[in-house]
Amino acid sequence: MLYIIPLTLNCRNRIPTGNMATKFVGENLSCVKWVPLSNSVLDRASLCVTVGKGSRNRSVSLWECSTEKIKLLAKQPLQNNGSGLAFLSHKTFATGGDDADNQMLQVWAVTSDRNIEQTSTLKTSNKLTTHVTASEKLVASVGEEGFLQVHIPSQARPVYAAKCEMCLNTATFYLSHSVLVGTSAGQVHCFDTRQSGDSTPASTMSSELVSILGIAVHTTQPFIVANSRSDGSLLIWDMRNNRYPLATFAGHASAIWEVQFEKEKSDNLYTCSEDGQLLMWNGAALSGVGGLLGGGGKVSPWLTPEISHQKMDVFNLLGSDNKLSINSFDVLQGKVVCGGARQTLFCTDSCDE
Repeated sequence: MLYIIPLTLNCRNRIPTGNMATKFVGENLSCVKWVPLSNSVLDRASLCVTVGKGSRNRSVSLWECSTEKIKLLAKQPLQNNGSGLAFLSHKTFATGGDDADNQMLQVWAVTSDRNIEQTSTLKTSNKLTTHVTASEKLVASVGEEGFLQVHIPSQARPVYAAKCEMCLNTATFYLSHSVLVGTSAGQVHCFDTRQSGDSTPASTMSSELVSILGIAVHTTQPFIVANSRSDGSLLIWDMRNNRYPLATFAGHASAIWEVQFEKEKSDNLYTCSEDGQLLMWNGAALSGVGGLLGGGGKVSPWLTPEISHQKMDVFNLLGSDNKLSINSFDVLQGKVVCGGARQTLFCTDSCDE
């Protein structure tokens, strides 16, 4: 069943009054991610990495971030535009680029003295990498030439590769052995990385021919998948019955670059867009809508038709003044970092009521 929820009619867009820190960084930011927490229960979100793009001053940078202050800790120059960033652990991350003559992923280390250094490179088949994602010991990349490649950083050759006949814009690991990729033709393919040499998708989700830019998997109910599109819409899918999307939300005025479910409050969803907005969709406030699963667990409100009759709170975390594209963001422990075309790094509180 497909039902459409226009943001301007059914949702309340409110601006929080929480703290926010900003820092001019002197370059457009293509990727912003928190450094993941270690296993220590005392660990707190405090470090983030950014990747820049532009005609000059491109860099990979490490920052100390809070809602009171942002401080640069380390910076390494990039020879080409950065176009992907993913952490394998709290000590290791990978980035992509757009250098057609040097088709490489770069692997970096966050050192104990809070510095960053490149440790290795991985050969890719895409002349322009559009997205990088990681899961434990694996890193995957997709690009304009339609290649999906999965690497173990310690090995020279990819452990899995597939080729599509169209640009792949985004990817994310799904469950323990699959990768979801979003195409420029509006499809989400699911590839089983255990099938070495087989580039046929295990399944495909498709709606209108609108480019898929972001994919997110629900953190506690992984059969719930969200994807964002170039027309500013947001789609919710149930992977157990994925012939049609469960819902399509009209969320932004232009392209939604990234979408993410919050780890700690898994029914909260975040989106950032070319329209300059960073939105938090407060699904956690509706967590009582759906009843119980057969095993006694709560049904996510994103799965229930009743959500179309609710007035979901949607918070614009940056306020109405920002009009330049927010290209990337990350949320951890209720803190959000983001950046984009304004050449500014933001750190703000999430907003829950």
